[in-house]
Amino acid sequence: MDKHILELKDARLDAALAPACTLYGVLGTESVALLVANSAGEVLDIETWQYAKPNKSFAQTEQDLRRIIAQEPVFNWPFGQKHGVLFHPNITLVPRRLFQHHALPEYFKLLLKPAEYVYAYEELPDFDAYLVQAIERPQARLFNELFPQARLRHQAVQLLHFIRASAAAADHTIFLHLRHQVAQLAVTERQNLLFYNTFSFVTPADLLYYTLLVYDQFKLNPADTPLTVAGNVLRDSELYRILYRFVREIRFAVPPSGFHLPLASTPLPGHCHLELFCLTNL
Repeated sequence: MDKHILELKDARLDAALAPACTLYGVLGTESVALLVANSAGEVLDIETWQYAKPNKSFAQTEQDLRRIIAQEPVFNWPFGQKHGVLFHPNITLVPRRLFQHHALPEYFKLLLKPAEYVYAYEELPDFDAYLVQAIERPQARLFNELFPQARLRHQAVQLLHFIRASAAAADHTIFLHLRHQVAQLAVTERQNLLFYNTFSFVTPADLLYYTLLVYDQFKLNPADTPLTVAGNVLRDSELYRILYRFVREIRFAVPPSGFHLPLASTPLPGHCHLELFCLTNL
């Protein structure tokens, strides 16, 4: 387990208040993040635990994560509602015309490491496609324990909807979302999704390489096309500085307005919590 990042915790939140609140969470292979909000959308808790390097299997880190869940009271409080999504690299976007719901394993043939997988899919009408995912069975099992009423949905779905909505006025948009040593990169042209992929990185130079590779692939000039960033990045971070050396304009994403952060006591800006803020529609 690497570290626990406590971003915001309201002293009012306890087991007695939990039934009047909703828990939102992203259960990833390398980190878990949660947000608690009351009925007015006021955020009472945001926390992140980073517990593994990106390329480790979930089975290798499950014990660490279960230890976190056992030790942290917030995971065990009786919230009125619980909504969650998964994060892992085993996803693919399939055009509607090619999608076959009875053949989900075929989309990952020869691509997955040996393990037991649970397959799921979600329709993305705005993109005329389906997102198909292969979830390691231990991760699916733990997700069902934490969010017993939730479907097996992937974080990328809500993130892609946000990217599409926020890219409406631009000819091209390049969007970078950062988790714990994992980058999600997307390219849109007037709301049309041209590219989406996930990359694991170790150094800032790795991240720069993958970002500039996307610019090059679509013949876009980093001096002319802005980069929108969100997630685990701040203006004074090394990741931001190395990107800024090559991309003339970097914009921080403006999160959806469904949740309200108490600005006076918020140590991190809203773009850092984008993946959680995107869960308002679950």
